[in-house]
Amino acid sequence: MDEDQANAPDTGAMLLALTRFISHWTSLEFQRSVMLSRSVRLDPTAVRALYILGREGGTATPSAIAEATHLSRPSTSKLLARLADSGLLLRSTQEQDRRSVTVTLTALGQSTFDELFAAGIAMIDAATRDWTPADRGHLNRLLPRFIADLTQTPPQ
Repeated sequence: MDEDQANAPDTGAMLLALTRFISHWTSLEFQRSVMLSRSVRLDPTAVRALYILGREGGTATPSAIAEATHLSRPSTSKLLARLADSGLLLRSTQEQDRRSVTVTLTALGQSTFDELFAAGIAMIDAATRDWTPADRGHLNRLLPRFIADLTQTPPQ
């Protein structure tokens, strides 16, 4: 075995670790614990919609949210109606095309997103508390690159 093969990552182990992480992070139990730690009372699907809106600068189209949450358009419409009724977002039609709708986080929606985002940062800080700054730096550089490459590569 040459040196490159000896130092090659075990992609099977990487896949298992990634699967374990995704399963844990997206589990209902974990999402509920994060929300309760920040006194947020939303279902996990609503939290995902808030994250999408927050990631997009506070405004998105319902179709973009449907695509990102993997929900049907009717389910997305019901979700957005619940969030609007809760005062977390506003729906507005475009002047140039009355059929085109956007949703925007309200001040309450933005502060709720900020609370959830802060909880995520605190969890990452706690998980990497004993890491060296170099290790944190490596993860910070490599993880976005890995995700970008993974999401742009079609399955083979």
